[in-house]
Amino acid sequence: MNRLDCNPDDVELVRKTTPEGFGDWIAQKIEYEFAARKFLERIPAPRVLLSPLLDAMAAGDTLWLCRSKQRGMLHGNEGVALVREGQPILYLRVIQR
Repeated sequence: MNRLDCNPDDVELVRKTTPEGFGDWIAQKIEYEFAARKFLERIPAPRVLLSPLLDAMAAGDTLWLCRSKQRGMLHGNEGVALVREGQPILYLRVIQR
């Protein structure tokens, strides 16, 4: 499964973030939602995980935490998007349900 989507039209922007904010978000998701505290020690640093987005950033671009527009008990995803002029242009799916 390709985790990086170009020009996604099925995600909604949740809140603006930074690489550090993304790191806090993913740690919270892993620790509280999946009860996998030990796994936190093995995941790469936020800037490494976000490198495809950070490498593509241009002046004025921002990072946003996102989620799929359609969600359900076993359906949906969450991640982070590179947003340019109010539109997500690259979306990195981090959590797939």
